[in-house]
Amino acid sequence: MMAMKIRLLPAMVSLIFMTVPISSAATMIDFQPTQMGYYWYQKSTWLGGSSTDDGFSYSDGSGMVHVQRDYQFYGGSSRSWKEKRLYFQVDLTSVPSSFEGTAVLAFYVTLNNTPGTPSSLYHLATQGTTPTGDAIQQLAGDTVVASTAAFVPGWNFIDLGTAIESDLAKGYSYSVFSIPTFAQTQDVNRLLSLYGPTSTTEIEGASTRPYVTLTPVPEPTTGVLLLAAAAGCGILRRKRRA
Repeated sequence: MMAMKIRLLPAMVSLIFMTVPISSAATMIDFQPTQMGYYWYQKSTWLGGSSTDDGFSYSDGSGMVHVQRDYQFYGGSSRSWKEKRLYFQVDLTSVPSSFEGTAVLAFYVTLNNTPGTPSSLYHLATQGTTPTGDAIQQLAGDTVVASTAAFVPGWNFIDLGTAIESDLAKGYSYSVFSIPTFAQTQDVNRLLSLYGPTSTTEIEGASTRPYVTLTPVPEPTTGVLLLAAAAGCGILRRKRRA
């Protein structure tokens, strides 16, 4: 009679996996000048008068973008407000919809003067309005990615992988993010400043402009996949019995 015995050969499997080269290539996505910017608002009142102004800027003229809440009370009716809200869109048009891996946002902070309640970096999970790649749309996010309390002077690196994979799976051309202004506190100026896409400043010979790095999960070669399947199912070996 013939009998079937199943035997797995782990030593052979390990050896083959170790000798198969696996490589991956990271892709850097730069921001175009219109893909990041901030809405700003300011108002002042005094006895018998008031003035209000607002607008949208891609930078402050020195390549910086900001998030701010500054409320100053001077007594009586005299007071002033300043507010800034940051918006940006990541271009996904050159990224395969099947992308799986890490996506890291890198940006350089010059000031994070945000005592009290911080703000948050938000991702727009469901896009009711189609992004055009222009931050002037002021599309606000709805899902928290990170707290601004964690942002430090210098380079910061924020994981956007889950958000970007989700947007690609939905067929979106852009991933949308925003940082709303801080909560209002009397006589406190909360300000977060970072270099934007128009920055020409270099630090230690490197640009300070923000970017996103995509690194795909390494995919095994066809041979490794076949071997993995064999290892999962077991290697069949026949032995004749007398």
